[in-house]
Amino acid sequence: MMRKFIRSSFLIALSVFSLASLSFASGMPFPAAVNGKVFLQEKNSPYVLEQGVVVAASDTFVVEPGVTVLMGEFAKLMLQGTVKIMGTADKPVVFSGADSVMNWNGFHIMSSARPFEIKNLIVENAFRNTVFRSSGTFENVRFSNNYYGLWVDESPSVSLVRCKMKNNRYALSVRAGRVVLNETSVSENVYGLYLETEGKIDGETDLVRNNQESDIRSEAADMKMTKKRVRRNVWHNIEAFF
Repeated sequence: MMRKFIRSSFLIALSVFSLASLSFASGMPFPAAVNGKVFLQEKNSPYVLEQGVVVAASDTFVVEPGVTVLMGEFAKLMLQGTVKIMGTADKPVVFSGADSVMNWNGFHIMSSARPFEIKNLIVENAFRNTVFRSSGTFENVRFSNNYYGLWVDESPSVSLVRCKMKNNRYALSVRAGRVVLNETSVSENVYGLYLETEGKIDGETDLVRNNQESDIRSEAADMKMTKKRVRRNVWHNIEAFF
């Protein structure tokens, strides 16, 4: 009797696992570069990215309107070349975790060749999305349910135009460089905007409001008040416990 019960339970578990795997694998595999371009087309959507992928500096990353990319738990999208994500209001591009419970690693723009162009994109369930030593514009981009919505580091100029950051733990962090806000809402996050001593914010900040712990926090202001620098290991500890 016990043997039949164990066998039955195993078959049920195997069936559930098979259905989950089938569901996850039902999308198209993330494409490789062809003639210097990684091209994501709506007709092949959704795409599935299970692990990390690097788009080389010599390649262009282009995404059509209406494309959805489902990210596995360990997925990381490293973009070192030209970036053009061209969603529309009716057909936004979506980067989202394949499993709503698990976070994926995030996208990381590291392209200094030319400014990136990202329009009408929805980014959900990522651990941290980063712009490093790159310039460009996010227009009508929605960051939601991420641990770090967007982290900017050593970037000459990053513009956020009519973007929305909501339900993130740390919505916008600027370690170094310049970020320009234009009609961008940073609201209903745990922490809104965090500026380290080398980070600079320009433009409109009146829509940075209604966040749970703080709206705008400046490390320079904290240092002036406490005469102490915020220790780097504080951030490392936050990430370690995530």
